[in-house]
Amino acid sequence: MKISIYILILIISAAVAIGWSWKRLLDFNTYKKPFLEGVALQFLFLVIASIWWLVTEDISNGIMGVFYYLVAFLVIMVIHGYVLHYLFSKKKKEVSE
Repeated sequence: MKISIYILILIISAAVAIGWSWKRLLDFNTYKKPFLEGVALQFLFLVIASIWWLVTEDISNGIMGVFYYLVAFLVIMVIHGYVLHYLFSKKKKEVSE
């Protein structure tokens, strides 16, 4: 049950971060600010999830859960950057044509 909640939280976190950044990308000529906003939103979401994990598990499993969230945060952040870079280059190409 815990692993399904963990995966659900990761999927929601990634979707919210990428969705927010995609929405904000339309307002800016660079993808730096939308990327940072999405990463901050994702970080906040995963910090809350890490606190939940610490509260619901004992200390050794809680620390490992926080480590898992940290690794997931880094992986999602890289995927998020690639997606935004692709969307920004696509937007830039459409504007130049």
